Amino acid sequence: MGSKKHSRRHVRGIPGRAPAARERRLIQYKERELRAAILHLRALERHGDVARVEERDQCFHEVRRLAITPKGLVSEEFRREAWPFLLGVDRLTQNGLSTTGNSSAEAHRDAAQVEKDVERSLWHYDVLQRIKESDRRSKRRALTQIILGVLNANDELFYFQGYHDIVSVFLLTLGNSKNTMQAVQNVSETYQREPMRSGFEQVMETTRLLFPLLDAADELLFQHLHASGVEPFFALPWMITWFAHQLKRFGDVARLYDVFLVTHPLFSLYVSAGVVLEAREKILRCERDFGTIHGMLSSLPLSMDIEKVIARALVLFHQLPPEQLRKLSDLDAGSVYVTR
Repeated sequence: MGSKKHSRRHVRGIPGRAPAARERRLIQYKERELRAAILHLRALERHGDVARVEERDQCFHEVRRLAITPKGLVSEEFRREAWPFLLGVDRLTQNGLSTTGNSSAEAHRDAAQVEKDVERSLWHYDVLQRIKESDRRSKRRALTQIILGVLNANDELFYFQGYHDIVSVFLLTLGNSKNTMQAVQNVSETYQREPMRSGFEQVMETTRLLFPLLDAADELLFQHLHASGVEPFFALPWMITWFAHQLKRFGDVARLYDVFLVTHPLFSLYVSAGVVLEAREKILRCERDFGTIHGMLSSLPLSMDIEKVIARALVLFHQLPPEQLRKLSDLDAGSVYVTR
C-alpha cells in the first residue's frame, strides 16, 4: 500500500478577513494621528494671536497630509474641527454672519430658485434615508438660510443649480452654526469662485481641459471617447458640485471633500479624469456610440473606488500640473483655477 501524500496547501482563512483587518489597523492609526493633530489645533486656538505663524503652518500641513492620505479625516468627529481650520475659519472670533438671515432685507435675486432646489434636496444620501420628516424640514430651512446668508454677504456671488448640494455637505458635517456659514462663505469665495460668477463661460472652458488631460494620460482611451462624438461636459456636474450630486454614500462625498479642501481648485478636474481612467476597460468595451458612451460616463461615479480615484488623480496632478495643462488650452491666466 502506497504512502499517503499530504497536501501542501495552506488554509488561508476567510476571504477578505486580512484586508479588512489591515483597513481597521489603518483607520485606528489614522485616528491616533488625527487626535494628536486636533489637540495641537485646540492648543493653538486657545493661545489665539500668541500662537506663532510657524506653529499654525506646521499644524495646517499635518492636517493637510492626513486629509490627502488614504481614509482622509476618517469621520465626522474630526471633520467638524479640521474643515473650519483648513478653511481659515476662526471659531473664537466669527465675522458676524448669522444663520437667521435678515427678514427686513429685500429678497435676494436668486431666492426663488434657492427655495425650489432646497425643497427637492436632502433625500439621496444614505444618512438621510431614515430621518424624520420634521428633521428634514428643519435641515432644509437651515440650508436655505446658509445659502442666502452667504449670497447676501457678497453681491458678486451668483447662485447656480448644484450649489445647494455643496452647502448641504457642510451642513450635514458641521451642523447649523456660524461656523458652517463662514466655512461655506470661504469656500464660495475661493474654490467655488468660478462657478459663482455671473456667467458660466470660464467653467465650460475649464471642463474642456478634461480631454487634453485624458489624452496625455491614455491616448487610446481618449481616441475611443473622441470617436464617439461625446463632449467632456458629462463631467461638469461632477466638477462644480465636487461630486455631491452624484454619490449616494455620504462618507464617500465627505472623503472627497477632505481632499478638495486642501488641494488646487482644479483638482476636481483631475479626480474626474481619474474616474474615467479607472473605468478604462469598461469604456473600451463599449461601442463608439454617443448615447451609449455618454450614458455610461454619466453614471461612473456611482461605482468608483474613491481611494483608487484619488490616488490616480494625485499622480496625474504631479505629471501634468495646472500650469502645464493651461498651455494646452485658452483658459484665462487670471482664473482662480490656475492662479491658486
